[in-house]
Amino acid sequence: MNKVLEVKNVKKKLGKREIIKGLTFDVNEGEIFGFLGPNGAGKTTTIRMLVDLIHPDSGEIKILGHDVKKDKVKALENVGAVVENPELYKYLSGRENLMQIARVRKIPKAEVQEIIELVGLKDRINDKVKKYSLGMKQRLGLGASLLGNPKLIILDEPTNGLDPSGIMDFREIVRKAAKERGVAVFISSHILSEVQQICDRVAFINNGVIQSVESMDEDFTTETDTLVISTVNDEETLNILNTIDIVKDSFVAEGKITVQIAAGVTPQLVKVLVEKNVEINEVYKKHEKLEQRYMELVEGGAR
Repeated sequence: MNKVLEVKNVKKKLGKREIIKGLTFDVNEGEIFGFLGPNGAGKTTTIRMLVDLIHPDSGEIKILGHDVKKDKVKALENVGAVVENPELYKYLSGRENLMQIARVRKIPKAEVQEIIELVGLKDRINDKVKKYSLGMKQRLGLGASLLGNPKLIILDEPTNGLDPSGIMDFREIVRKAAKERGVAVFISSHILSEVQQICDRVAFINNGVIQSVESMDEDFTTETDTLVISTVNDEETLNILNTIDIVKDSFVAEGKITVQIAAGVTPQLVKVLVEKNVEINEVYKKHEKLEQRYMELVEGGAR
């Protein structure tokens, strides 16, 4: 698998304080890589170095083999980025915003239209951005970052401020970009639930140090799967779940249904629920072991 982003022994001081203490990791083509840690762990400083807003004191950052410091133009021409609030011209329409970027980067109109459809904005793309919801602005920002078919997308806390529907939509767009376009995606976040639902691998960072890099598929498998299900009628769904043999336990927590089943039977459970006319808004696997690892690695095992 081709390495798109390579970070080797990167260190950075701000003043006399060492913020980043020798980071080493890589992100592959088509991979969604999570950068998980508490606020103040060094995530934003790392992102600023990845896009050459600040320089590392030592170490290397390469994008498709091009050193960001020594060959900035070649390295960054392969990068798109979305931070918490994408910079957009509110007095222009969504299409006009994308066309401004396309003209500068000499991107054909056909590609702009393709991006509009990918991010699900074709019905509102001619509206002024000032009329957009936060979720729509995030979609447009992601669309702008995808123009020119970059090989690396950097997302800094991308779901901040989004409602559950907006988060689901944003997640699906990112997945499509990674799997259909082969884009490497780097997601910085402090939200466990987001990382566990979208990432292929996760780096745990705290105090400027990567504690571990782990695969979501290999290192978080158990004999029992824990699912979180959101439905139109949770109470009715809970009663139905209690009659299904493959369900070991089910209860409501934090406004959603948590279900424990044997590992690997999730498709079977979803099929049964659909057959019983349960209207499902969302279903995902909860990686409880991820929470345990986060506590062990980032918070020393204590809350």
